[in-house]
Amino acid sequence: MKLGKVVVAVALWVIVAGLGFWLYKIIQDPVQFEKDYNTRYEMTTERMEDIRVAQGYYLKSKGQYAGNFDDLIASIKNDLITEIVVNGNADDTSIVTTYDTLKYYIKDQIEFQATNSIDSLRRVPLVGEDFDMQADILKLQRVKVPVYEVVAPKAKYLKNLDEEYWSIKDDLVMGSVIDATDKGNWE
Repeated sequence: MKLGKVVVAVALWVIVAGLGFWLYKIIQDPVQFEKDYNTRYEMTTERMEDIRVAQGYYLKSKGQYAGNFDDLIASIKNDLITEIVVNGNADDTSIVTTYDTLKYYIKDQIEFQATNSIDSLRRVPLVGEDFDMQADILKLQRVKVPVYEVVAPKAKYLKNLDEEYWSIKDDLVMGSVIDATDKGNWE
């Protein structure tokens, strides 16, 4: 009789421990996912903002946006930008106006927030896959406007995280090829 009570008591303790662990897991899994998601979200949006800075320099250099990372990275490494600085007021004839021509390499001027290497600009942080990027020229009321779009699909930036929680998250998109904007959907 005592052996039966001991077996039942041990079995109940095992069941209680199993249920306790299960309860801990169903509470902790979403919390851990949210923590990992926030880290990836922040790192990915910062990298996308660095891409925006690089695209701005590419636009100054080429007059349009880069449609792929090979062209963008090559431009950052090699292109020279010429700017004309006006000292004075060209419309005011009572003072002397001078024009200075400045030439500089993009790689010497560009400053990134979250990117250590120019070559890593194309990669989604912590995952290593490339962002999706495209560029085009829109015609808006007879004006040609260069546009670009960079996308981090949730399948890329949430890779290796529990897919059960992906449905409530969105792809990260910066810019648009159908509208003249360079804002991100997180801003």
